[in-house]
Amino acid sequence: MPAAVTPVRVPFYSSMVSHDWEALGYPSQNAARFWDTRSCGVACLRMVYAHLLPDLKVLPATITEELLGNGAYTEQTGWHHAGLARHGQKNGLEADRLQFSTKEEFIETARGPGALIVSVGPSFESPGTSGHLSVLAAMTDSCHVLIHRPSSHHPAEGRNIRLDLATFWDHFSGRAIHFRNRRQEHEP
Repeated sequence: MPAAVTPVRVPFYSSMVSHDWEALGYPSQNAARFWDTRSCGVACLRMVYAHLLPDLKVLPATITEELLGNGAYTEQTGWHHAGLARHGQKNGLEADRLQFSTKEEFIETARGPGALIVSVGPSFESPGTSGHLSVLAAMTDSCHVLIHRPSSHHPAEGRNIRLDLATFWDHFSGRAIHFRNRRQEHEP
């Protein structure tokens, strides 16, 4: 019998935006193409907002502009966790930057309320523990993780990537941003 899965709590959004650039608010397809390979932070925030603030309607181009305006991205280092957390706070969420040192600590947080943006390597098939952002979508009772990994070669790829905890941990920097909507947690 397969392990029980906590419900996938977080909707998926791709970082690939050039296919639908006008509807997503970009001024040109070239501008959107530029962000196709750089929008993991924006896609992750969209997923968090869709899960925790479902009434918030904000275009990815708007999120990108706001993040750039507060210094949350540089071409040299990518997305800064502090800037992503500030954006969530600006929109009414609690946001904490976390550094996990044990799997148990991670599991406890992951199974609790809220949403986690995690810093992982660029691929789960090759070595590396940072350089890309993903969202923890769910966990199984057997501690497999389901990850929404927004950067892919196609807008539909990257949804619900299932990893055993050891593989995830080998590619996880230990750094995460934990977002919570306290109002949502207290609703019946």
